[in-house]
Amino acid sequence: MSGRVHGGGRRDGAAAELALAIGLVWGHLSVGQYQAADALARGCLALWPDEPRLAWMAAYAAIELFEPAAPQARAALRSLAALQARAGADGAAWAAWAALLRRRAGPAGGEGAPC
Repeated sequence: MSGRVHGGGRRDGAAAELALAIGLVWGHLSVGQYQAADALARGCLALWPDEPRLAWMAAYAAIELFEPAAPQARAALRSLAALQARAGADGAAWAAWAALLRRRAGPAGGEGAPC
């Protein structure tokens, strides 16, 4: 066997891995396992550095732990408006995330927070 992936297999596999990673991080967050979520999100951001959903979840975990967030998470907090504008039909969901992260980060909205 040549080890090559035919068709869209490699891309489909990567999308499935990303979906699984997002689900695992979200699962840790939803049961209050913020340390595990933070560690997993940071590892996932090393693989998918431009994935905003991972960055937002990493920011949330770091805020809950009162720890510095990964660089991508800090950038996500600073660019909430841009992410909301890009969200299109999911704008309400992004707005809810933005409000939650701003509330958790404190009055500085992430600029002076532990992120």
